Amino acid sequence: MDSGAGKLFESEASFNGAVEVVHVIWSADDGGFAVVEVREDSGDEFIATGTIGHLKPGERAKLVGRWTEHHKYGPQVEVFSALPMDPSDRAGQVAYLSSLRHIGPIRAEALCSLHGPEVLEKIAADPEGIIGSLPGLGAKQREAALDSWYETRAVRDLHVELAPHGLAHLAGKIHTRFGDRAMRTIREDPYSLTEIDGVGFARADTIAIAAGFPPESDRRAQAAAWYLIGEAERRGHTHLPVNELTNQAAKLLGYRPETEVLTSAQGLITEGDRVYRQSTLDRECWLATELRERAEAEPVLEHEPGQETGTELTAEQWQAVLGAFRSRLSVVTGGPGVGKTVCTREIVREAKAAGVRVGLCAPTGRAARRLSDATGAEAMTIHRILEWRPGSEPTYKPGHPLPVGLLVVDEASMINLHMADVLLNGIGQDTHVVFVGDADQLPPVGAGKPFADLIESGTVPVTRLTHIFRQAARSMITTAAHEINQGRPPHLSPGPDQVQDFHFLERVTPERVRSAVVEMVGERVGAGLGLDPIRDAQVLAPIYRGETGIDVLNRELQQRLNPDGRKAVADRFRIGDRLIQTRNAYEFGLMNGTICFLVEDDPDEEMVVLETDDGQSVELPYSETSDLKLAYAISVHKSQGCEIPVVIFVCHRSHAGMLSRPLIYTAITRARQMCVMVGDRPALETGVRKDEAGRRYSSLAARLAGTLD
Repeated sequence: MDSGAGKLFESEASFNGAVEVVHVIWSADDGGFAVVEVREDSGDEFIATGTIGHLKPGERAKLVGRWTEHHKYGPQVEVFSALPMDPSDRAGQVAYLSSLRHIGPIRAEALCSLHGPEVLEKIAADPEGIIGSLPGLGAKQREAALDSWYETRAVRDLHVELAPHGLAHLAGKIHTRFGDRAMRTIREDPYSLTEIDGVGFARADTIAIAAGFPPESDRRAQAAAWYLIGEAERRGHTHLPVNELTNQAAKLLGYRPETEVLTSAQGLITEGDRVYRQSTLDRECWLATELRERAEAEPVLEHEPGQETGTELTAEQWQAVLGAFRSRLSVVTGGPGVGKTVCTREIVREAKAAGVRVGLCAPTGRAARRLSDATGAEAMTIHRILEWRPGSEPTYKPGHPLPVGLLVVDEASMINLHMADVLLNGIGQDTHVVFVGDADQLPPVGAGKPFADLIESGTVPVTRLTHIFRQAARSMITTAAHEINQGRPPHLSPGPDQVQDFHFLERVTPERVRSAVVEMVGERVGAGLGLDPIRDAQVLAPIYRGETGIDVLNRELQQRLNPDGRKAVADRFRIGDRLIQTRNAYEFGLMNGTICFLVEDDPDEEMVVLETDDGQSVELPYSETSDLKLAYAISVHKSQGCEIPVVIFVCHRSHAGMLSRPLIYTAITRARQMCVMVGDRPALETGVRKDEAGRRYSSLAARLAGTLD
């Protein structure tokens, strides 16, 4: 970078000027905070930091901020606002136009040659005439290119409107959600912005107050109530007690609102002392009725399993097999090494022997593959078996049920209220359903905990497998998991005849934690275990931010494991990177949580090729890559439902607020061959004692048991 930045820093503390984005050094997952290399018209280059994730290479922007001195990277501008500007030079104009759908670099060059330095102004004056006149564009391509132009300009207007409130980076999301109504929504009902992931009540409130909404208006209080119930659902609750809602609203609003005002918010409903979203209450009530009716109904399958010599099932395992045929609903639960897989395999064998059509499913593709491998029968995700794409109705639904006599649902602890609702709606009343899972793992992502509630209610036969088999007991991973589940820190030395596949590396400072993690993956996985460090190892951590969080670990691991990978997808990734899909993309067969590897990048076609961890090849347009993130390190929640040869789990005091017994237990039980914990013992011991992750407000168990107040 040019030394001119240093001279500017010495002479003037503030910065206000136009720049061109040269390179995005780093951008947060939410597209907000970013570190960007920029160039002034004078040619001076420097680093800008702030909520500028919306800026892309080649774009121009007017930055307002102040010079600061970073202890490691030197002078840089801390940006307060960044308003997009049209690029003034040809290279920038080509880059800008190339970002439009179906334009690309060649057509962008042609436009600049035809219309000169004022090309963008000319397109703005007559977009249909100029873009529509490009040779080689078909009708559909022309329409898509024009839509892309209009969308880009609309988003720029939103940037200008939102920049004073620090929300410019969310302009794209807001436009996607509200379309042509976006600007009107911002000005007339800014509280609606809380529907956008990443806005939150506080930011929408800032805009609303600036627009003249009274601080004690009913609309503001009701918006706070709706937001708080939504946040509660995101944390796993199906409702909030009235008093808790009022207390949380008081902190959010700065005064204590009347309870009646809060609970009268559109879409909310009060039942006893519980406040729900109407749709969530309806779902919980329906699911309770449906589960209870199935549990109370007589079994349909006329088959009595007879244990064959050589199957060697324990008495409790045999009860699980019998329960699958003696009740329309049954549950099999237990920790690692207790034989859940053996039970499932025997249930499938018995059903096939009796001529019963069996269905096998799990919440994730990885879990479905493991179920398939274990049973020798085809297993699918819940979405696939129901032929369900959220946003549209499943193929299998009331009146057209899934044609199976017995359905085994594995990893059932991952199923939230919504998924349980759709699943039960797609299964015929005569179908026997067996839920299999580990009730001590983390509860599901999303509202509710149906698996745990079903067990707690006592309304269905539950087989709790407790016997740890000798082969499994040889693994320190298994014994460590059971010790943690009992609230005791795990032993770190192997017992007699045990394999030392579980280790704890004591590291106190964040720097040493990162160094140990990178060394473990970069050197030990390959040299010591003979495994591929990119494909066979997974780093898990509880949080994204911070010096030992997922974001910084991903950057350091990418640099260590894939330093020479060719840059791809506008420099966001490198060829060979380990990635994770963070939202469902059904049309491409990519589900939330799918691990994949970047194998090809074609900038001309604006397309990447991914290889998923089950060997499938997926072609993905650039426009669909925003939900891909680096996955050298991921959260424990994202790892649910999978097994990985090597797990390195960060358990450090800086994560103390997130560490809990279910989270640590879930992390350890993801490892198949080796588990290494890196951190400090006090953090581990405190986390093991904290059994809080499963404490959710849910009334499903009480509804099932008939004990609801």
